[in-house]
Amino acid sequence: MKKTGRDRYPKYKIAAALLTLPVLFACQGCSEDYVNLSNYVNPSDNSLLQNLSEEIQYLTGTESSLTGPDVSGNDPGRAEAESEICSDTVSAMGMTRSVRDVFVSAGSGDITQISSDELASLGVKLENSAEEETDEEDAAAHEEMIQRRRDTDLFRESKYAYGQLGDHERKVYVEIYRAIQGRIPEVKLSSLDVDEIDTCFNCVMIDNPDFFYTDGYKMTRTLVNGELESISFSPRYTMTGKEILEKEDYIDSYVNKFITGMPDLPNEYSKAKYIFDYLVENTEYDIETENNQNICSVFVDNKSVCQGYAMAAKYLADELGIFCTIVYGEAGGENHAWNLMRLDGTYCHVDITWGDTSYKNSSEGTDTAMTDYVYMGASDDLIAENHIVDTVVRIPVCDSLDSYYFVREGRYFTEDDHEKLHEVFDRAYEDNEETLTIRCADKDVYDEMDDYLFDDGRVFRYLKGTGKARYVRNRDELTITFLLT
Repeated sequence: MKKTGRDRYPKYKIAAALLTLPVLFACQGCSEDYVNLSNYVNPSDNSLLQNLSEEIQYLTGTESSLTGPDVSGNDPGRAEAESEICSDTVSAMGMTRSVRDVFVSAGSGDITQISSDELASLGVKLENSAEEETDEEDAAAHEEMIQRRRDTDLFRESKYAYGQLGDHERKVYVEIYRAIQGRIPEVKLSSLDVDEIDTCFNCVMIDNPDFFYTDGYKMTRTLVNGELESISFSPRYTMTGKEILEKEDYIDSYVNKFITGMPDLPNEYSKAKYIFDYLVENTEYDIETENNQNICSVFVDNKSVCQGYAMAAKYLADELGIFCTIVYGEAGGENHAWNLMRLDGTYCHVDITWGDTSYKNSSEGTDTAMTDYVYMGASDDLIAENHIVDTVVRIPVCDSLDSYYFVREGRYFTEDDHEKLHEVFDRAYEDNEETLTIRCADKDVYDEMDDYLFDDGRVFRYLKGTGKARYVRNRDELTITFLLT
């Protein structure tokens, strides 16, 4: 059964428009604390101001904040009018992206230095949009949070997306990574490419589910004589240092419970299945829950959507030393996120969101909660039956079924094998399983198995207990699920 109401974040296909207006916003060589303003529009020329206003309005589709000339007798060398182009979009990961060009006009006269505080009074806000720490307790929490993260190894294998970037992209990745890691309000990046920056930001978020306190960013582009001179990057922080520490304590408690409750498992497949089962059993799919794009929704609130499941799975896999990354694309016609893992040497897709489902028993009209393993350890061919990959970086090829749930559990049928079917049912009853799902290799095998089991009531040769058969048949997924209790 398909999940409905999945995350609705449009995949990233956005290129922000750069204006070619001959605007001097900042001079090269000015200090970091000040912005130099030079002549552009004579504030006594209303037609020029109006033309600029109309041009901005045309490009943005909104009213500009440009004002007319100052008639109050203020210093004519100070800024008299300003406007900005601000494009708020949503990236492939559901993150808010704001790309801003600020346009400032000054009166005739010498170049005037104006502090960032004064510039902010004009509506040009250069400081970070995140909430600042307001007291000593929050400031101390901020320092503790930074200290906790100081020993993070940037280049370990869990940073898969980082490893897929080119040399210059890696440099930008590190700049963004360090900024978010230390909750730095603003950093000037070494890239002038908006698309490259967005790719690097998304890669940072894919690799680091512990950056749950960031949900987007703002870029401010500085133009010099009409040419793009630099881009300042401001991560959007949703929590104070104190709030981050509180969430981390909840997360640590969840992970400790997860690890201490894990039996001694022999291989990576069984550990990944433990992650799969644990998240399905302890998380409710809820599109309305808070923080549903990060791990807090799973580890703190026990409710999430696909991105929360995928982020949480990566976090737990990292804890267990299992290679794991996040894949973006579509499933069932909706935007979706899931995982790609390497289990015992085999790369495979793992979609925990689709494992967390309820099947409606057609015979009794009751909802029966089950775990759906159709996309646990799936190959590219299997995932392609209902998923379309459209991810940020190249992902490994998954061309083997060696770690596929139905293969590993002996429940994958390449032929109509009645003896194997008996063994599968007997083992399920011995293990006191409540449900049993088998999968067929193709529709021909499925039809043969279906005809054999349900023509003349042969299914009762395999079911124990009452003379009632409860089952779910899914020809699209080539599965038959039996309720054993």
